[in-house]
Amino acid sequence: MNRLNDSIFAPSSPFQPLDSYPCEPFLPYDASRIQHALSRKLGPEHISSRRGAGNMTLSYIEGWRAISIANEIFGFNGWRSNLFNMVVDFVDVDSQTGNVSIGLSCMVRITLRDGTYREDAGYGLIENCKSKAQAFEKVRKEAVTDALKRAMRQFGNVLGNCLYDKDFLRYVAREPKERRTDLSSGKLFRNSDLDVSGRIL
Repeated sequence: MNRLNDSIFAPSSPFQPLDSYPCEPFLPYDASRIQHALSRKLGPEHISSRRGAGNMTLSYIEGWRAISIANEIFGFNGWRSNLFNMVVDFVDVDSQTGNVSIGLSCMVRITLRDGTYREDAGYGLIENCKSKAQAFEKVRKEAVTDALKRAMRQFGNVLGNCLYDKDFLRYVAREPKERRTDLSSGKLFRNSDLDVSGRIL
């Protein structure tokens, strides 16, 4: 395989220092509510699984679900994320097939409205992809989602930290999944919810 030079992709504008963002402390009631919500463990309907190395079953929370839960707990304007330090660890191109293998890492910081933050690394990997563009698209998204979830879990159980507890996983596997109740036509955002100028009614 031919190995291209490793490269570092710095964001066009680095994440702002924490003190450049206005911080607003949570009210005592909100802080208590958030702490209680974060301490709860995930129900089985929020947990996905896949086969890992050695045919082991790995439990995880999907990225969209972690974001949805964070929005419910902190509010749509109660948290933000910053991406930084995206590094391409390797790009290998097979000299015979032209297939591409890429490994890429990045860091994500999650900051709450009051300035509290957590950060962690994520990794994206693809092997023997026919398209370099598709390979980069896949590993970048994978690395960012991985870092986002790893940073979020540091806030508490309900954002994924409970999935590292093997005793909990054995227990929750026996629990029935709760049926979703918001999948009805009345919960859908429709054209009729907008006026002619495109504003939300």
